[in-house]
Amino acid sequence: MSNPATAAASAPQKQAEETPSYAWACLVVSLLAAVSIVFSWMWLPGITFPTFKAWLAANNPFFQGAGAANFALLSNVMGLVPIGALIMALPTTVIVRKWGAKIGTLLGLAFSIIGSALSAAFVGSNFYVFLAGRFILGLGLATTVVSGPTCISIWFPDSTRGRAMAIWSTWAPIGIFLSNLVNDSVYKAVGSSMSTLQWVWCILIVVCAIIFAVVFRAPRENERSQVSPVRKPLKEVLYLFKNRQLWCLIFMFVIFNYMNYAFSQYLKTWLQIPVANGGFGWDAATAGLWGGLIVACGALAPIGGIILDKTPRDKKYLCVVAGIIGLTVCSALSFRASFFIPYVIFFCIGNMMLNACCRPLIPTFVFKGGQTAVAFGLSLLTLGQYIGQMVTSYACEPFNATLTAATTGTGMVDPALIFWALVPIGVVGCLLSFGVKPSKKAAKPAEGAQKSEH
Repeated sequence: MSNPATAAASAPQKQAEETPSYAWACLVVSLLAAVSIVFSWMWLPGITFPTFKAWLAANNPFFQGAGAANFALLSNVMGLVPIGALIMALPTTVIVRKWGAKIGTLLGLAFSIIGSALSAAFVGSNFYVFLAGRFILGLGLATTVVSGPTCISIWFPDSTRGRAMAIWSTWAPIGIFLSNLVNDSVYKAVGSSMSTLQWVWCILIVVCAIIFAVVFRAPRENERSQVSPVRKPLKEVLYLFKNRQLWCLIFMFVIFNYMNYAFSQYLKTWLQIPVANGGFGWDAATAGLWGGLIVACGALAPIGGIILDKTPRDKKYLCVVAGIIGLTVCSALSFRASFFIPYVIFFCIGNMMLNACCRPLIPTFVFKGGQTAVAFGLSLLTLGQYIGQMVTSYACEPFNATLTAATTGTGMVDPALIFWALVPIGVVGCLLSFGVKPSKKAAKPAEGAQKSEH
């Protein structure tokens, strides 16, 4: 006969490993909320800077006549979004601690709606207010990117959290790809009005915010994962961040975003370089289509999430190792037409594994601290994400100049040499990824699921 005490002790563990059916509905609406912000963020690459510049010259007095010098401000249109995200990443932990992940997500969407509305209303009149709107959009982006995965972590147990958070992590590649795909058509459909285009995406965020508010709820007692929904004071969870694995993961994530953003930002330009100069000589439309598809390979993250879920706890770090090695090998093969297929394969491996595995490992490391600890860990990871992207924007300027020169055949430097410089940076990332390996003590599975705290 079975021991009643043993059966009672194993019941919480069994319950914690089962995924509630409603968890998937919560995942879908949280993902939609994040994707909706991408359209408002990325409409400009979708219709290109020259189109936006021409519209401003015709519709905004600030850029007409002697004001043409004000076009130098255009660099802030995209740059202010990650700056806002950087500033808001850590404060989002305080929001989640005080009000919870659902309110955090809704607040992020509210910031995004306000920022998008300001940009839409003032793009044709006051460009400084327009830029302020872009900055506020960045605040909303970070708040949503931190709160969204926290929402997912309290619903999904260890057995399915990897694939669930990996699905959520496709928000950026899916959103960017769709934005690039439809923005030009939507722009033309609304009468080539830059203001109306942004109002369309503002309304989309409003709709997704309403859907999220109605559908998402906190898990009930019998639906909770190993991550407690309890919101502990921050000082009570800081001990969990004296963790070598966690910090190696965060610094490796900075390197991943630095390298990945470099490839993503300049791939389309390289594809247009004439064959005689080492490129493919594709026209802008073809380069945009295929370059966009390659960059969107982060959408393969759910496959990486399933791999992460199937990997034993003490071997999960190998998923991170595989990802950063893939991106490093990609660096060595990059921007050579003869190595294009292997380059794409390793680029996809890197994106698939790192997009899938980094966010789910945060709750794995700090689940004992509940929502507060998970939000703080994701805040640090998000901080690393936008630091990596911002560094790329400035440090990779030589890439742009070199590739542009190669496109016209006037360049004296092989573009591949510039990107090979990323290889030693990738090697550092590989070393950090091995630091994600747990100690023997940490590798032991937890004995039973954590009991719900009140």
